[in-house]
Amino acid sequence: MNARRQFDDATRTQRDATQDYLEALDAAGQLIGDDSSDALERALAAIAAAAQADASALYRHAAGGMRAEHVGAWRGEVSLPDEVNERLARLDYRLFRDLHDTLSAGLMLERHISELLPATQIMLSPLGVQNLLCLPLLDAGELIGFLALAYMDAPPKRISSEPRFLSTLANYLAMALVRQEAESRLRVNATRLACLVGATEDMVFELNDAGVVVNVWSHHPALPNANLIGLPLDKAFPHDMAWALGQALPRVLAREDGREQIEFTLPKLDGAIYCIGRLQGVPDEAGQTRHAVALIRDVSELMREEARRRTMVETLDVLEEAVIELAPNGHLQRLSAAWSTLRGLPGASQLDLDQSLLSFVHEEDHIVLAQAYAEVVREGAPLTLRFRLLRDEDNPLWLEAKLLPTWGANGEAIGLRGVLRDVTTAHLHETHIRQLALYDGLTGLPNRVLLDDLLHQALARSQRHGSRVALGFIDLDHFKQINDAFGHHAGDQVLATLARQIRSVLREEDVLARWGGDEFIVLLPDLPDLSTLAQVAERLREIARQGVMLEGIETRPTISIGMAVYPDNANSAESLLRAADSTMYHAKSMGRNNVQFYGDIVHLKSLGREHMALQTRLNHAVLNNELQVFYQPIVNARTGEVTAVEALARWHDDSAGWITPQLFIPMAEKLGLISELSEQITVQALTKLKGWRSRGLKQRLSLNVSRNLLFSPRFVRNLIALTDEYSLRPDDIIVEVTESLALTDQARQSRHLRGLHEAGFKIAIDDFGTGYSSLSQLHEMPIDMLKVDLSFTARLNSEAGRRIMQAIVQMSQALGLEVVVEGVETLSAARFLQGLGVEKMQGFHFSEPMPAGVCELHMQLGLDGKV
Repeated sequence: MNARRQFDDATRTQRDATQDYLEALDAAGQLIGDDSSDALERALAAIAAAAQADASALYRHAAGGMRAEHVGAWRGEVSLPDEVNERLARLDYRLFRDLHDTLSAGLMLERHISELLPATQIMLSPLGVQNLLCLPLLDAGELIGFLALAYMDAPPKRISSEPRFLSTLANYLAMALVRQEAESRLRVNATRLACLVGATEDMVFELNDAGVVVNVWSHHPALPNANLIGLPLDKAFPHDMAWALGQALPRVLAREDGREQIEFTLPKLDGAIYCIGRLQGVPDEAGQTRHAVALIRDVSELMREEARRRTMVETLDVLEEAVIELAPNGHLQRLSAAWSTLRGLPGASQLDLDQSLLSFVHEEDHIVLAQAYAEVVREGAPLTLRFRLLRDEDNPLWLEAKLLPTWGANGEAIGLRGVLRDVTTAHLHETHIRQLALYDGLTGLPNRVLLDDLLHQALARSQRHGSRVALGFIDLDHFKQINDAFGHHAGDQVLATLARQIRSVLREEDVLARWGGDEFIVLLPDLPDLSTLAQVAERLREIARQGVMLEGIETRPTISIGMAVYPDNANSAESLLRAADSTMYHAKSMGRNNVQFYGDIVHLKSLGREHMALQTRLNHAVLNNELQVFYQPIVNARTGEVTAVEALARWHDDSAGWITPQLFIPMAEKLGLISELSEQITVQALTKLKGWRSRGLKQRLSLNVSRNLLFSPRFVRNLIALTDEYSLRPDDIIVEVTESLALTDQARQSRHLRGLHEAGFKIAIDDFGTGYSSLSQLHEMPIDMLKVDLSFTARLNSEAGRRIMQAIVQMSQALGLEVVVEGVETLSAARFLQGLGVEKMQGFHFSEPMPAGVCELHMQLGLDGKV
């Protein structure tokens, strides 16, 4: 190769070199219009031949500027291994600083391999390169690549014009690289534009100033011509579209801003295609606007959606329900016309926009609405609730709102839509129905149904927190007497007043419920201990004694209370109620007007079951005529003579022994057995009286008559028939009725009492002083005797008590009525009463109630030892 080059150098003339370079320049110039790999290889071969090089290579700057990428090469007879080719494909300038620094300065580098840096030598040595010539490729003074010429031996002898030819070749190659880069960017941009246009599904095309289509990027299937390029407007497009474009095109080309909107429709078999478009002027190289790009969008679906939306809005505007949209901050964004109706304010659908919904909601409902808003956004599910909407003048409206989330582009809830309707009337009806279902109509207290729910809730809290729950069963003592004396209206007044009084001394969390009739339940939940339970119960008892005015008369009701505690005395709601109920009955059996605690009475552990069993046995005893009659004498205190005997019911139970009348008489009334019981006692007593008469005893028999018997239509007739049946005279019988019973329904009782009186029966008012009779009523009633209640006798140890007794006796004597004082238990009381002129007395001082046989002895012998 060296010999050939010496020969070439010797024989090559200036003319030959010039011709070679002109051919190389021609090949390089063709690269500007032809960027194919073949053209590049031909150009590099021509350049290598002109420069008498063994190989040539073209490199281009890569992104970042510190690396060069191989573009193409001509190697002639040089063959390189694959690993060498891979090494030459990319050059890192940081390894070849001598190459980078020289070329970046715009200088040509021509050196023997020994003059290069070690890294460059290491790269070139395996190739057999001895000399290297590199020409910088510059664009606007910036290095964009280089041309490398390799020599396997000494470089040829240069002619004088050769550097100029090499510089020109470098310029041609630089222009070729710049053009290739520009065309690459254009192709990328064109591809990007095509993708962009395709993604928008819009029609995009270019028009020249003559209205001819010069470019098309996207087409619409409704257009008749698929190939639009080169067609004028009237040939390329339907009439309405061509007309709209033709009108707008001159104006767009004439203005500097070069932009205009158009609208038109395209015909379609099943309707029309609605389009909007924009024309944008496109300046040329000289800055003249001679072309315009049209972007046409099919908005048919949007138009239809808008039509549907308008229809929906118009429909919503005629509905009574209001539709609202809320922003994430809770402000109103959209309101239908019905909002103004709900607000009671014309124009509120516009005036209230951008304001918080809470500003129109009742303050007590703010928390409920805020919680609902948060839940809908968090859960993404619809929710229905009720709240009160404020109005300018009227009372708030109750609204039922169905809230739904509105979704953002990423599927997250970004607000709310609500449908609101006025449910005020329904809400009031439901509240009224709920009041009727869960509250007592008279007192407004919770009824049994609501109490049951509240009790179970209280027990559940007790289990969680380890607290206690106290429950009190309250019974109004002698309530029947109030009803009988003043009527049910007065009884209702007493119950309502008592409810208010008891409620006034309870905590806010405590519950007072009406159980039924004259019974109440007090529920004391969440008690940490029982240290104050006794004081609370006593306050309840005391507050009931405050008094109630009935027809100008002050009454002071008393109550009996039975208290039980969970979990100390019961393990369930039902057992707690039973324990308190049984304890209340025990309180009544202890004389009423007192408080009893389940835990204080050992035998009350089974009292509930015993009470039920006792009711069953009482029913059996009445059905089988097992009740007995005891007799208590009425004594002439002056002589000791027994003038009459009062028949009293007594019951000896095989299991429980003697049962006090204070327990089984109210029980019989509740079980509906009192009439049958009274009839049995009457028959037994009349039978005994008939025997006494046959043995010459003349004492009268005093019978207690219940309300049911007195008001029975056949009572008078039946009692007369019984006296005839037992060969007795009506004068032998004293009929005792309580004061409250005598005052009940005076028209009826007067007729019955008068019938008895006219038949010859003696009429006595029992328990006188506990009722509410007036002097005029006593004067009008057909009565013969007053039996003064034992409660007055018990107060004879006080001056006030003695004065009251004196007044009662004097009043009775003034009315011409016989007086019997009950409850005489001491000799001093008997003597004081004798001093007042009282002759007839009854009480334990003389005798307790006794069986008929014992009583008969007293009737025969008298009780003179007691006077």
